[in-house]
Amino acid sequence: MRYTDYFWDFDGTLVDTYPGMVRAFAAALVASGVNDFEIDQGAIMQAMRQHSFGTALQQFCAEYQLDQHRVKRLYDLKMPTEFSIAPAFKGLAEILTWVTDRGGRNFLLTHRDHAAIDRLTALNVWSTFSGAVTKDDDLPRKPDPTSLLSLCQAYQVDRKHAVMIGDRNLDIQAAQRAGMAGILFDPDHRINLDSQPVVRVTQLPELQAWLAE
Repeated sequence: MRYTDYFWDFDGTLVDTYPGMVRAFAAALVASGVNDFEIDQGAIMQAMRQHSFGTALQQFCAEYQLDQHRVKRLYDLKMPTEFSIAPAFKGLAEILTWVTDRGGRNFLLTHRDHAAIDRLTALNVWSTFSGAVTKDDDLPRKPDPTSLLSLCQAYQVDRKHAVMIGDRNLDIQAAQRAGMAGILFDPDHRINLDSQPVVRVTQLPELQAWLAE
C-alpha cells in the first residue's frame, strides 16, 4: 500500500452527487422562468466540476439575468431529494475497507455540512473513517490547506505517507500546500489540469490497483 493515511473529498469522489446537483440547478432555473430547452446541463456540469457550484451559480444567473439569491433558495429546496438518492461510486466500500484492513486510515474532508456524514452512514461506509472536517468546523475552504493540517495534527498523521483524493484541482492544490501527495479522481474526464497530481484515475477499482502496486 503506497500510503497509510487517505483524505477523501466527498462530492464527485466518494458519492456521485453532481448529476443530482445539475438537475436541481436546472430545475431552479426553470422555476425562475428560464425555458427548459435553453438550459445546457452539460455546460452546468462542466462549470461545477472544473470550478464550483458558486461559479455555476454566478455564470448562469448572469447569462439569464436572474437573482442569485433567489435561484440559490430554489436550488436548496430541490437539492435534499437529489442528495438523498446520490449513489456511491462503484468500488467505494471495497477501497475504504481495503485501506483499513491494511492498517490505514480514511478521513473525510468536505465543504458540505454533517449531511455528508449522514449520507456515508446511509451507504454503510462511515464506519471505515477515523475522522472528518466538514463545513460545520468553520475552517477555510480548499485549496487552503488548513483543514488538512488540522486533521493531520489531531490524528498525528505523517504527511510524507498521506494522500488527498479529490475530483478537482483545488483538492490537489490543498494537498500540495499541506505537504502531501494528491490524486485526481476524474470519472468523466472533465478536468483541465492546473495542478500536479501523482496520478489521475477514472474509477475507484483502478485507484485501488494503483495503490496496491
